[in-house]
Amino acid sequence: MKTTRIAIFSAIFVILIGFYYLCEVRWGARQREKVEACKTILDINTQDVNRISLKTAKGMVEIEKRKTDWFLVKPINTIADKWAVEQILNTLTSAKWQREIRPLPEKLADFGLANPDIEVVLSLRGPSGPKKILVGSESPAKNMHYVRVNEDERVLLVYRRFKGVLCKGSEDLRDRHVLRFKEDSVAKVAWRVDKREFSAHKKERKWVMAEPDKEKISDGQIKRLLWQLEGLRFKKIFEEGEHPISFYGLDKPQGKIALFGQNGKPIAELSFATKKAPSVSYYVSRKGNGAVYELSYDFVDEIPRPEEEK
Repeated sequence: MKTTRIAIFSAIFVILIGFYYLCEVRWGARQREKVEACKTILDINTQDVNRISLKTAKGMVEIEKRKTDWFLVKPINTIADKWAVEQILNTLTSAKWQREIRPLPEKLADFGLANPDIEVVLSLRGPSGPKKILVGSESPAKNMHYVRVNEDERVLLVYRRFKGVLCKGSEDLRDRHVLRFKEDSVAKVAWRVDKREFSAHKKERKWVMAEPDKEKISDGQIKRLLWQLEGLRFKKIFEEGEHPISFYGLDKPQGKIALFGQNGKPIAELSFATKKAPSVSYYVSRKGNGAVYELSYDFVDEIPRPEEEK
């Protein structure tokens, strides 16, 4: 009898624990998830955004989407860094506010929102109107910023990193690739380094040396060169006419690389030079483009040479 009672009480206890878990733990977790979702700064689909206006201490920037790419249209016209733009959008749609001030304070200037440090306006496809985000001054604790979204009747407090992601200028958002191409589109590579000329062509997905025939430059070396060219980024750009080409040493380049597509169609031709005074600087120019790009390292060292010379 005693054993039966213990078994019954044990079963009831297990049922109660299970009921508590379902009702309190799981239900509570779902409620917390709902609350956290409601604390998102901006509830939109980032794929619907087709234009961004960003005003910061670094100036006014306007970016627009064309198909799948982003382009700066103000203050300069150039392709934008897709990762940097998407970081802004992801931050706006994933960041959470920590506290809110209701009703909306009468003196927004006290929160830095009358003349905000940052103003972001997102234009969306479809009937939705633009979304405006204002970032004001720091909170007294110095760990958050005041934020207002659209014409909401409240002020939000958001962690400082939110402002850090948004505080971007045109130089932060422009694409810094020296060259844009796909490795698969290249059928021939020609280059000059150490006063010697080489070329290779693609044969059945492998690179084969064409000139000089006996040089030992491997398929892997050429693939690595193309991979590095795809990722080559500049740290500074000098527009056409800022200095004569000799100023950068590009009148006598230390290295040259030319890429060709099918049927010998030119893709790009690059010239590389090093300037040693007043300090060591590395430059590259692209044929047909008057700009000169400063690099952070000497790319000439990466140009393939015969393996026995290494």
